[in-house]
Amino acid sequence: MKIFHFIYDHTNNPWVGGGGAVRNYELNRRLADRHDITIVCGKFPAAHDYEEGNLKFRFVGTTANNYVLSTFSYAWQASRFLRAQQNNVDIVVEDFAPYNPIFSKFIANSPTVIQVHHREGINLLKRYFLLGTPFLVLENFYPKIFRHAIAVTDASKKKFGLHKAVVISNGIDEALLKSNPVDNNYIAFLGRIQIHNKGLDSLVKALTMSTGKLVLAGRGRDEEKLKTLAANAGIRERIDFRGYLGEEAKIQFLSGASFLVLPSRFEGQGIVLLEAAACGKPVVVSDIPELRFAVEAGFGISFKTGDAVDLAEKINLLMKDSVLREKMGKKARQYAINFTWDRMAEKYEEYIYTIFNGKK
Repeated sequence: MKIFHFIYDHTNNPWVGGGGAVRNYELNRRLADRHDITIVCGKFPAAHDYEEGNLKFRFVGTTANNYVLSTFSYAWQASRFLRAQQNNVDIVVEDFAPYNPIFSKFIANSPTVIQVHHREGINLLKRYFLLGTPFLVLENFYPKIFRHAIAVTDASKKKFGLHKAVVISNGIDEALLKSNPVDNNYIAFLGRIQIHNKGLDSLVKALTMSTGKLVLAGRGRDEEKLKTLAANAGIRERIDFRGYLGEEAKIQFLSGASFLVLPSRFEGQGIVLLEAAACGKPVVVSDIPELRFAVEAGFGISFKTGDAVDLAEKINLLMKDSVLREKMGKKARQYAINFTWDRMAEKYEEYIYTIFNGKK
């Protein structure tokens, strides 16, 4: 099959570069030896088209060093790209974000699939006031016009009201399952450095009321703001910023942590939770529905989203109880075994074939 996959995000994108981009790459690269796949992403400074075998990356939009211009120009240019190629593709997959829908359903002559991660809902108005209204309207209605849909979690499926969507989880590399867990007495955070979405303001406040050193790996547009926030809180020396980590360094980082904290206000599923679980590590998560699976599986403890005091209590609980950490870590690895990228790619390909063959 010839597949077009539209997603603004890319792993090298300096403004986002999150789990959606990782998922997109890991699933599609496993299918590229059997299918001709083109991934259309948003341009950013230094972005250039490239190919990995049958897996092609195309970047559209503006090269201006401005996230807002980049994301809006992507929506326009990606729609034009699809319109020009609408008769030259078998399946179109569109990753949904309210900021840059490409309206593939109205353009493509071939079957279209919408893929959803997390829903922001009323928080769009809290963040952008009246300017958030069109994004909220798009989020409420646009995904529902698609006949075919993929949700990363059951929680996202319910939030978007996509009752017929198939749930295909994020995954992990099998190398994580072979790592040797040790406890080097630090709290880990791994992900995009975006203060509001990732709840890093709550984490900084919680550290003022808890013990332990935070080692923070990742990159993002809020890194300097976060350093300033930590300095103003008087805990800058307790946070080690590691920056971007390659695969081997990431495995060592997660394997050496006491536990991982993911205090997100919004999340699709949190690939890093599965990765930490594969490394035999417990996690502390916000109580949003998308992260509830970690608690239900026995390797996570949740706190009230945005409540720094509650987060500090949960951090202190795990820091003081090594026996509990070990017990939860064993449950974590057992859970992660079922979520390799190979298995998720098989489910994804099976669903795409079902649509292509007109069985659904």
